[in-house]
Amino acid sequence: MRIHLNAPAAYEIAVGKLGHRALVRPEPDDDGDRTDVRWLASLASAGAARHDVHPGSYAWMDDPGIDRPATISAWVRLGGLPATTETSSWAAIIGQMNYPGRCSWALGVDADGRPRCYAGDGALHDRVFWCFAEVSLRRRLEQWVHLTATIDDDRVRLWVDGTVAGEGRAARPGGATGQPLRIGAAGESGVADHFLDGDVSDVALFSRPLNADEVLALTKNRAAAPLVEVGRESLVAHWPLRERRGTRIHDVGGNGFTGVLVNAPVLNLPGPPSSPAAGRPGYDPDADPRRGGCIRFSSDDLVDCEWPAAAELVVPENADSGTYYVRVTLAGADDPVELPFVVVRPAPRRPRSVALLFATFTWTAYARRATDGVHVPGLMSSAYTRNVGGRLFFNLGMRMPLPRVQPFRHRTHLRDATLHQHLVRPERQTEAWLAEQGYAYECITDAELDAEPALLDRFAALMIVGHNEYWTDRMRDGVETYLRGGGKVLGLSGNTAFWRVSYDPQTKVLETRKTSLDDVWLPPERWAERWHTDGNPGGQWSHLGRPPSELLGLETLGWIDSGDETAYAPFTIHMPAHFLMREPEKVPLQDDAFIGTRSHDGPAVSGYEMDGLPQALGKPALDPEGLTILGHADHGPRFVAHWGVKAGYGADLILWERPAGGIVFNAGATNYPGALGADPGIQALTRNVLHYMGVAHRGPRQPSEERQLQEDACPQ
Repeated sequence: MRIHLNAPAAYEIAVGKLGHRALVRPEPDDDGDRTDVRWLASLASAGAARHDVHPGSYAWMDDPGIDRPATISAWVRLGGLPATTETSSWAAIIGQMNYPGRCSWALGVDADGRPRCYAGDGALHDRVFWCFAEVSLRRRLEQWVHLTATIDDDRVRLWVDGTVAGEGRAARPGGATGQPLRIGAAGESGVADHFLDGDVSDVALFSRPLNADEVLALTKNRAAAPLVEVGRESLVAHWPLRERRGTRIHDVGGNGFTGVLVNAPVLNLPGPPSSPAAGRPGYDPDADPRRGGCIRFSSDDLVDCEWPAAAELVVPENADSGTYYVRVTLAGADDPVELPFVVVRPAPRRPRSVALLFATFTWTAYARRATDGVHVPGLMSSAYTRNVGGRLFFNLGMRMPLPRVQPFRHRTHLRDATLHQHLVRPERQTEAWLAEQGYAYECITDAELDAEPALLDRFAALMIVGHNEYWTDRMRDGVETYLRGGGKVLGLSGNTAFWRVSYDPQTKVLETRKTSLDDVWLPPERWAERWHTDGNPGGQWSHLGRPPSELLGLETLGWIDSGDETAYAPFTIHMPAHFLMREPEKVPLQDDAFIGTRSHDGPAVSGYEMDGLPQALGKPALDPEGLTILGHADHGPRFVAHWGVKAGYGADLILWERPAGGIVFNAGATNYPGALGADPGIQALTRNVLHYMGVAHRGPRQPSEERQLQEDACPQ
């Protein structure tokens, strides 16, 4: 295990295994939870370990040996303008510039939205060689614009959409500069700077100045053709920027000027010729001849901090799977930084174990939003924030801090009136309860399930807990295959399998592209952007024709975070005589009707985010064969968002012996794990379910003959 950090002062690192006892006491015990930690290792550094982050995406090639071109052509769609920090603020589209000493040429836009180009001699920067357009693109954000610069002897012309918009002077060219060529950035003092927040398509360089008809032809073509149609005899380089995946851009001009992509700009996007109707139901990007392509660059893109490891520890072969954490204490600081991690075991050590799934993809999607109002450029990417250009972050790196993933936190990020935390704590509460009850279990994360879905075959059951919202194809297909083979799943989670994501295990990048019918995520006119680099669309699983209810029986109804008691409700039990309510122990009901009236996180079991039967959302009901509705939670009207047909409809509690195979017990609430340590009814019901599913337990529980599961039928 390697620990990477940026420490501005001397520091101490301590590693410990989180305890269990405090989380299963009838009342929350924060002090006891902290003292339960079993410390395993520590080390100290007498000095600081200062490391920067270098956000900003761009394409780069080291000294391509290109002379200053006589024509520069590019399509650009600006998401935002560079900040006005000084009179020379600007963003580069393409160029070979290393301000101030090695400045050859560039095409860009300034903080006022004016296109600009530089035609120097490769030596010291000279403002006289900047040419500015007399028009601004400030009112044309989010619109495609064609920019061209032509250099003829000492005269520069700057064209906007085929019309001359500015003229200026050019220096006598100095030949190849020996400087890197960048798209989406320029150099300053040897490092990348002047980042563009926008989309770029169809960049071409020519060795002669194109004439007016040729420039207009490029504009009218809108980059619809994969190869430029004019000036081909003088073409130096041509990057269509239609890459669907990978880390390189390719020159189709014949000279092999291949570039490297830095900080994961967004690929697989439609270009200038694309219609706003692209992406609607039935759309196939591979069959769209006018899709084109572009790359989205952003000044705050970052997927890997690239900090060196400050410490390296060996995880013992006999380490228990479970939740551990790193505590970093800075000299002179009052509060330490506390970061959880999970030791996993994809192969169980004990027969008939349950696999406890940690929602680490959901942690990544949520946990990089600002804390305490602190915004650090490059370290703010989440599925709920937007980049400087106002676009959603599509690429979320996991080799970066996750400040909201905290091992001891249990207060909602919106209100402090009720105790609740939907990241890390639900997994910890479930793990603590399983351990204290003596069940055979191992911990896995979303990454293990994505890497090896067949690992589920080694377990008696899968337990999905807390807030497991973001699922990959391999996760979903793996659970489906497991169930079809007779597997068993306990869904103790809300908002389960809501969004489709994809994951690259090499780069540790999670990709998410959300589609919605409003402007919250990708509005309909941008739906063509929802195709991931794996070639499949993103969005809600239910919008992709694979609703979660087909897999687990329930799907998301809505969410509440009002911070008061109306945000939570108990389950009203409809079938108190059902075997799960009686075997092998009777489930106690409060007031002869309720379970889940107590919880460590909030006052009741159904809360924060809740899942219900499809008919509760106005969708066709599941096949009733094998489906038992054990209970239901009724809430007040204080939902932040609710998609049910009946106001206040909360989580459903079901047992589903699926016609397609497998058994699912689904409680549909993110707060279910919070009730495991506090509510006798939830505890007894969960024990009965685990018993029914054949999970090994140290206690002497005798099942009835009618419901006994044969041990030789359980995975070993």
